[in-house]
Amino acid sequence: MIPLTWYLVLSFMMIGLGGYGMMVKRNLIRILIGAEIMGNGANIALVAISLYNPVFYFTGQGLIMLVISVSAAHTALALVLMLMYNRRYNSVDLGKPIEMEGR
Repeated sequence: MIPLTWYLVLSFMMIGLGGYGMMVKRNLIRILIGAEIMGNGANIALVAISLYNPVFYFTGQGLIMLVISVSAAHTALALVLMLMYNRRYNSVDLGKPIEMEGR
């Protein structure tokens, strides 16, 4: 059986990688992918804790369903915003309006 610490290390690495991707990238699609990676890291941590702690079993799975539903709503809203942004600036690059403003 895999120790709990391995799951938690993987989870924290995914959360850190997603946060790094959200802070550094300027493309809206990559920012959305970073947010999804962070949500998946949180889900891995919740599954691992609910697997190793029987008292937290149903609570952990309920929180996982909450995270998945929030992630679905977040994705739908982000896609709508991305379409609106693309219609206005003809790009999904967040630096484009700043470059256009300086002309």
